Amino acid sequence: MRRPQVGAAFIAVVLLAGLLGLRTPQEISEDQELTEIHLTGWNCIKRLGGSGRSPETVERNTLKNRWAVDLSSLAVKSFDTAGFLKHVADFDAETKGKRRKDLTPDEKRRLEILEAPIVSLTGYLVLAYAGPPETCNCSSMEFHDWHLEIFEEPVDHPPQPGDPTPVICEITPRTQNAIYMHGIRIQELATFFRRPDVTYESTGHKAQKVRLTGYLLWDDEHNDVKDVGTTIHSIARNRYHNPWRATAWEIHPVIKIERLDETAPHANSWRSPASEEATAPSPSGQTSSPIPAATAQTYVTTLHAVKIKVAFGETVLAHGMRLPIVSRDQQTVTIHSMGENYAIPITATDLR
Repeated sequence: MRRPQVGAAFIAVVLLAGLLGLRTPQEISEDQELTEIHLTGWNCIKRLGGSGRSPETVERNTLKNRWAVDLSSLAVKSFDTAGFLKHVADFDAETKGKRRKDLTPDEKRRLEILEAPIVSLTGYLVLAYAGPPETCNCSSMEFHDWHLEIFEEPVDHPPQPGDPTPVICEITPRTQNAIYMHGIRIQELATFFRRPDVTYESTGHKAQKVRLTGYLLWDDEHNDVKDVGTTIHSIARNRYHNPWRATAWEIHPVIKIERLDETAPHANSWRSPASEEATAPSPSGQTSSPIPAATAQTYVTTLHAVKIKVAFGETVLAHGMRLPIVSRDQQTVTIHSMGENYAIPITATDLR
């Protein structure tokens, strides 16, 4: 086929997809689980507006790219899914179908007030998936958001017509490491994971009840009837469900996730070495002799950020991290994180 014919065929496919209301194919990451990511080489790290061009896109992206803050001194308002939807209901009713650029001055002021606080949402994580390249992340496929679909009640099947729509929450590249290092693994909290080809895989787990803490965000790009509704009406030919969300409001970025079912296995698969020996690396990275079993207190919480030496250099255990104890002596406690053991000062923890 000649090049003009190829170009014409591509344009025809794109136009047909638009007429049918289909999303055009995107390259989406094959990532299936949170990992520690290294942001120093990412060309978007200092660009809070991402690669957005219009003023409203830059504004939205800057809000999506807010960094995590210390939550210990904040009074965080907590919602269940019904309370969350009630909190934004008046604004949703008055701005139905609108975008940021369409808001009146009064609506704009109200939006600024609503988007300012950090809040918590409690519900069941039914579905998770890697997000597509977006301008907030400079259209990177490697550095992407994670979409978490939170429901009022657990569901034992992928989304289908007649099901209620969820509240969308998103982990960003700027908040992923702290959540990962806190021991959160989305495959162990969600019931289903969606692949890039929009097929669904069971994780083998029931939906876990979680509390997600982060910033309120009005994602006005998804504020129309094909995206927002109380109930899923149809499955499109491209396999996406429509509508797919209860509101354009999200928790985005998510900066902390807590598992509320404490009887379930912890998200990291580490086992206490009470019945076996464990080996801890010294600060120089060399392996030491076997260490004794864990103390009676099996977890410790960091009281401030602590630097540790890792294979690629240094990283930081953030304030408020809850970590399993391997052993302790008079000055240090050895904890388990990222698949390895590290000795940190007892004075940096709540261990007494």
